[in-house]
Amino acid sequence: MKVKACIYTDAGRNRKVNQDSVLVKVANSEKLGRISFVAVCDGMGGLPKGEVASCKVVRSLENWFHEELSLMQDLEADRLWDVIEVSWRRLIARIGGELRRYAKHRKINLGTTLTALLQIGDRYMIMNIGDSRIYAVSKGDVIKLTKDHSVLQKKLDEGKITEKEALNDREKSVLLRCLGSMKTPEPDITRGTFKNDSTVIACSDGFWRTMEKSELYSMLCPQMCVTSEDMLDACKKLVKTAYDRNETDNISVAALCMELGA
Repeated sequence: MKVKACIYTDAGRNRKVNQDSVLVKVANSEKLGRISFVAVCDGMGGLPKGEVASCKVVRSLENWFHEELSLMQDLEADRLWDVIEVSWRRLIARIGGELRRYAKHRKINLGTTLTALLQIGDRYMIMNIGDSRIYAVSKGDVIKLTKDHSVLQKKLDEGKITEKEALNDREKSVLLRCLGSMKTPEPDITRGTFKNDSTVIACSDGFWRTMEKSELYSMLCPQMCVTSEDMLDACKKLVKTAYDRNETDNISVAALCMELGA
């Protein structure tokens, strides 16, 4: 398998601090082959120290990738994914406790979203809290692999608003789950299989909020991702599109293009 990757993150036109944190790791392992890991955390802008919360989570995920995942390589495939899921849930509980202690000591509230995808071979696992998203782009389609934990998504699920109305809804940034100073929520953890060459896009809401799926496909489908530099250029152009549509939030996107047969 061949993997190309890129990261682009920006504070935005009206923000002094970028509260997003992004991670991409690609490694070759002797027993598991090529492994990829991508994560985006969006610190909550309505609370102080969102950048601390998001950075803490990303650093913890990076440490997990280097230290814990490497100890699991001898496990049989199905057992491996079960162990990873248990390990992730323990990691989230630990991070949540550390963020609560940090917040209590400084007498503040803070929080962050978290979305992450781990790829081993043609299989993947996703962990999600909040409204950052992961998409998979492949063979003529763009599929959203995560479900937002937000008031807006709840309204959509209940049929109270339409997709068009959601664009300007006053509660579009209100989360039902986040990782931070409140009780640690259970993350959504799902598994799947890549059937074709695919580009995985992990992004904050500042990126996806104004974007059409057709635009993601035209810019980041596997056929367009010839090099990592091409991918980065496409991400920059999409971010500019978001700004041109009056997006004011921090914007972050990470992309992994996986060629299964390479």
